Parts: sequence; C-alpha cells; structure tokens
Amino acid sequence: MDTLVKITSVFDRLKTLVRDKNTSNRLQSLKKDILLLQSELLVLGKENHGLYVRSLAMEGYLALLSAKTMPLSLNEKKNILTVAFDKLKQFVLREECLFIFLRIQNLLCYYLIQLDEINSAKDILENMEELYDKISKSKPDIYIDAEYLFTPEPIGNIKRMNPEKIDKLITNNVQMLAFLYNKLNVPQKYTLYNHTALRRQLEMKEGTPQDWALRTARLGNYFTYLNQLGNARHHLCAAYHILRTCHDNCKLMPEEFVIQKADFEMYFLELSHHWVKYGLTLFKLSRKKILSHFFSQPASSGSGADLWKSVNLLNESLEDSEADKENSKDSGAEKFDKGDGLLDKVYIFRSLDLTDIEKKVPIDIINNAEEARKLFSFTHKWLKRAEHYYDFEHHSAQYISCSLQLAELYEHLAFFEKNLDNQYNIQKRRADVLEKLNSLLKNCDNVMSIQIDVIKELSQVQLELMALNLQKLWREESQTNIFNLDTDADSLINSLNSESNKTLTERTLNTSSKNIFLQKMEAATSINGKLFRLSGQLGQRTPSELSFDCESLKN
Repeated sequence: MDTLVKITSVFDRLKTLVRDKNTSNRLQSLKKDILLLQSELLVLGKENHGLYVRSLAMEGYLALLSAKTMPLSLNEKKNILTVAFDKLKQFVLREECLFIFLRIQNLLCYYLIQLDEINSAKDILENMEELYDKISKSKPDIYIDAEYLFTPEPIGNIKRMNPEKIDKLITNNVQMLAFLYNKLNVPQKYTLYNHTALRRQLEMKEGTPQDWALRTARLGNYFTYLNQLGNARHHLCAAYHILRTCHDNCKLMPEEFVIQKADFEMYFLELSHHWVKYGLTLFKLSRKKILSHFFSQPASSGSGADLWKSVNLLNESLEDSEADKENSKDSGAEKFDKGDGLLDKVYIFRSLDLTDIEKKVPIDIINNAEEARKLFSFTHKWLKRAEHYYDFEHHSAQYISCSLQLAELYEHLAFFEKNLDNQYNIQKRRADVLEKLNSLLKNCDNVMSIQIDVIKELSQVQLELMALNLQKLWREESQTNIFNLDTDADSLINSLNSESNKTLTERTLNTSSKNIFLQKMEAATSINGKLFRLSGQLGQRTPSELSFDCESLKN
C-alpha cells in the first residue's frame, strides 16, 4: 500500500504539470515523473501479484500520456504504444484494462496511418471486431478508467466509468476502419463501416445533428456513384429528415436561428446537389436499360440489327427474357434491379421512420413519359433550389455546373417523351439554357474548353430539332401520300438516287406542303451547317483569335 500511496502522490504532481503548460522546465519534469512512475509500477507488479494486471493498466496509461505530451517522433510514439498494446492484449476484458486498451489501440492505429502503414492498422482494427461482440454481451457498467487506478483505494471501491465512453471509442475505431477501406478502394466495406459508424452515432446522439446529416448525405451520394439507388435514397432521406427537424426546432428559438440560418442554407445547398445527382443517375440508368434491351435483341434477318425498322422503345416490354439475360452476360452489361434500387437491410437506420419521405422520391427504372415527368419534377425542384444560391459573377463554376445539369435534365426528359411537339418544346428549352450560358461565357477568359463543349452541345440540340421537324413532316406527308408505306418503303429507299424519284416527288407531294418541307429543311440544314463550320473554326483558330459572334448565325 505504501507503494500505491507514493505512486498516487507522484501522479497528482504529473497531472498538474500536464494541465499547466507554462511551467518552466515542464518537459524535463514530465519525463522525470513518468520514468519514476514506471519504475514504481514495475515494483508494484512484482511485489504484489494481485496488483499485477492493475499495474499493467497504469503503465498503459503512462504510455498513452507520453505519446500525447512528449516531443517524440511518430516512430517513437508508435513503438511506445505497441509495447503497451501487446502487454495488455491478453487481459483486455479485465475491468481495469479494457478502456485504456481501446484508447491505446485507437491512437496506435492513428499513428500507423500517419506513417502510411495502412495494412498494419487495418489488421489491428479488423482483429478488434470479435472483441466488440464480447463487449456488447458483457455488463456495460463494470469497467474502470485507468486514470482512476492511481489511488490507494482497492479496485472494488473505485468509481466505474460511463459506458458511453467505450461506445464512442468503438465508434471511432469503426470510422477509422471505414477510412482505411476507402483509402484501399474497397467500396463495399467502406460503405458498410461508414454506415455502421453513422448508425451508432445516431443511436447515441453523438455530435451535432447537422454534422451527422452532412456525413450521411455524403454517404448517400457515394451510394449514388455506385448505382445503389435504394441505399442512396434511404441515406439522403435520413439526412433531409434530421436536417429539417433540426432546422424546425431552431426556428422555435429565434436568437439561435438567426445565428445558424446561413449554416442551414449551406447544409441544404449541399443536400440539393446530392439529390440532383441522384435524379440524373436514375435517368441515365433508365436510358441505359432501355437502349441495352433494344440493341441486345437479335435481328430478324441478316447478321446485324435492322436499323431501318421503325420502333417505339418506350412501348417495348422491358421484362428480361432468357435471351436478354444471356446477352447481358455475354456483353458484360450491368445488372439493374429497380435501378439497383433495392434497399439492403444492412444499410437501414431503424430508429428513423422514413417511409413517408421515401414514398415521395422516385426510385423505379423509368419506362414511360409520365414516370419521367415525375422524376424530372423532383430533380428540377432541387436543382432550382441550388441555382438560387449562385450567380455567374460570383460563383461562375457552380453556375455553369447547374446550367449544364439543367440542360442534361431536359435531354433526359425529351428521350422519354413520345409526343413530337412536346419533344420539340423540351429540346427548345434545352437550347435556350445552353444559349444563355454561351452568351455569358463569351465575355469570360479561361473558359474556352467549356465554351467549346457548350457549342458542341448546341449543335447536337439543333440536330435533334431538325430530326424532330423531319419526323413531323414525314408523318404529315405519310397521311396524304398515294403509295403504301409498308409495301413501297423499300422501293422508295432504293430509288432515292434515281432520276425517276424527282418525278415521283413532284407528282405525289402537293405544292404547299412541298414548299413548307423544303423551307424547313433548308433552314435546319443552314443552321447546322453554320454550327459545324463554327466547330471547325474552333479547332483551326487559337483561343485568342476565336470570337463566337451570334450575328454569324443570322447571315
């Protein structure tokens, strides 16, 4: 007991030195007291067999204190903690050892990551998982903070610690393991451990709701990147729910809300970007599924697909046949199931009721124009919310990004629209967005590559508009022509280059519709010709010589 009394006295002096950072000769005094305590603990463990494990836990605390306070290199700190970690490993579940063991392991893995010893840190963290299961099955209120061991009192009289401290340490270790898997590019394990850490923090109410919501939204965005839209929707809805609840609660305290209002706007802005990416990804997956389904169909005759066949992609059945599945396997096509949208039960926040929120978020693969309009409306709402915060003068990069996303959104909507007039109007809006952006880019420096991309897309839009005009004209003429399209189409195609075709055209098309047809063809061809010539000029002239003058399109 005399040894414990002496250890307690020296430790109290050591704590005072740690707190008072302005003491002269502080580092020398710290080092001296730590060495003195270490020697006394060795004596304590040898002379009192019943206190051996307790002395090891106290040594571990001193090793942790040395690593955190002494001016040592990372390698020296790693070595000190490694020795203590190995000593405590076999006694880890003892009431005096568990907490200090977890703290040492946590800091040791941090230093290993700093030293780029990733695999060593990963092995330690992975081996801890079995220990977490044992801890969860044990009594939570039996463990002791090693700092409280520096007292003459027997272990039975020492105050037990709050179990939440152990839970927080375990959560921190899980987060660290998620970080390592992300660094090692193992997406499945990264998402699993990241979600686990978020779930534990939610259940313990650790940290601020805003921080939790942002990190959950970013994980949801990562799920979107992986095309796991079910998991993405769940995490983005969870983030929105927590953020909205926190926002509404703050509004009940006007003074607090005034302080945090700007922060909330930034939180919702980031969430808006994640939702826009979600909507665009679902559109892309839907288009890919439809096109893959169509182009994987075997041709009815010949070796290739019948490119002359008139089809309506959106009226085709999208149920996978056996032949589709075989073709998908052969071509390495991605597997889609509700847009890879099935929610994995592992990635659920069971403490949150998100059913009503999730019902409002589209998730199924888009098969028709009505479903496309619903997804467009949902995504467009979040995109407009993001656009509200940006202007071209102060946030040019973000403004350009939002404009290009809006143009892409119109492109996807037009793909699913069957009505030609509606398609034309949608493509026209897409063109308006791009023309507005292009007019702004003309007055800026260092955006030449972006301007070239915008001009190329404008050219593509004009081609789309010309194609729609031709389709409308073809349908108008096909209703009044004198030949049967089904029986005479092949002969008409084969005679396109013949002299007799001119006579046939003059004879079958009335004069007024012929003039309209030619005028629209000439106008569309002229516009696109100028756009393509302009694209050619972009490649031939230097950026300093290039000037995109809209007047050239009027000539």
